[in-house]
Amino acid sequence: MRIANVLTSIALTSAAALSATGAFAASDETFANGRSIYGVPANQSADASVLDVAKAKFANIKCGDIVTFRSGDKTFTWKFDVAGHRAVDLQKIAPAGFATQPFMVYVSRNDTERT
Repeated sequence: MRIANVLTSIALTSAAALSATGAFAASDETFANGRSIYGVPANQSADASVLDVAKAKFANIKCGDIVTFRSGDKTFTWKFDVAGHRAVDLQKIAPAGFATQPFMVYVSRNDTERT
């Protein structure tokens, strides 16, 4: 009886580990809680920088910046909170149909972050 309990415990622990790994590996672009590794959609505000993607090929911003992207009559606003300060392809965060050309956003560390 005791061996059966140990085997059941091992099986449950292994299943939980596989489940957690599977949830994390489900997408390289989301955390286990489903949040994007690039930040979050935001409301357009006076603090947001406005960037017309038709007039640039890339953008350099700092982590924590809020940017409103404009393409013709379409806009969306994003707060960048990028894991590892990696470059972001705008097509990965923009609403469907917004970004038709490649556009990279390069995110650097902001002045308040520790090194």
